[in-house]
Amino acid sequence: MFWMRTCFEDYQMTTGRSVRMGAKGSVATAGGGSVVLNVIVHGKTHKIKLEKVLHVPTMGFNLMSVGMMEERGAEASFNGGKTIIKMNEKIAACGTRNIGVYHLDMAPMSDVAAVASLHLWHERHGHVNMAGVKRMIKNEDVDGLKCSAMVVKGVCEPCVYGEAAMTRMPSAGGGRVSKRLQLVHSELGGPMSDPSCGRALYFGTFTDDFSRWTDVVFLQKKSDQLSEYEKWLKKAQLHTGIKIKILRSDNGGEHVSNTFKARHHENGTANQTTGPDTPEQNGLAERLNRGLVEMARTIMRQKDV
Repeated sequence: MFWMRTCFEDYQMTTGRSVRMGAKGSVATAGGGSVVLNVIVHGKTHKIKLEKVLHVPTMGFNLMSVGMMEERGAEASFNGGKTIIKMNEKIAACGTRNIGVYHLDMAPMSDVAAVASLHLWHERHGHVNMAGVKRMIKNEDVDGLKCSAMVVKGVCEPCVYGEAAMTRMPSAGGGRVSKRLQLVHSELGGPMSDPSCGRALYFGTFTDDFSRWTDVVFLQKKSDQLSEYEKWLKKAQLHTGIKIKILRSDNGGEHVSNTFKARHHENGTANQTTGPDTPEQNGLAERLNRGLVEMARTIMRQKDV
């Protein structure tokens, strides 16, 4: 079991697995793979590869199980504060006892860190693209950058996560409605840094998708959106003689309250709400609100307000 992710050459993430640690209970594993160690035997440094090693990041130290070594054909002997580990009758590693625990005789970490797999160098350089790492190694752009394995295995999961981007919202593709009040876009803006002369901190907009006619209302608090909507609804339906079919807004509490839903049910209006973090679904209202804020900011700048 190893606690440092950088020790692993081949690595695969896992979930739902844990290891019992005696009195400390159990600790979760984050993954597993193979680890290459630079060990010292009779004064000479050579590499050994450990397979099926567990990654336990919360452990804080590395452990090798004598029982697991025996299961995999290794022999371990202990005598006079020294241990010798043999594999196929050949000495694979040696260790020395210190404060009751045997430690492998290993090369300094600086030497170990200088030689790593292509994937590990990719991680150490901030997940730069693999071609760039290969180019640095080939051209010797970085002193001491040595690669133990140039083969890339699998996909780098952190790269996929970190570089993911939301796909572009598809265009409506000519989906404009054909009559007034078939679809109305609504959006709430604010709070503003300073209240208006009428002590309003918010503003709301109602835009007819067909005619693009827009009404702007000003609110002292977000909950005033319902009363302003009812005033606008009465005026719009009186002047057009048409009932509103769909109101599209975000999922804000001011638009999805029980009182607002009851008003829609009473009027027979369908309430369309956008998905989380997708303001593009109500882009017309979002762009309008941005334009209004920029217009007000520009006028205030002109008048030095």
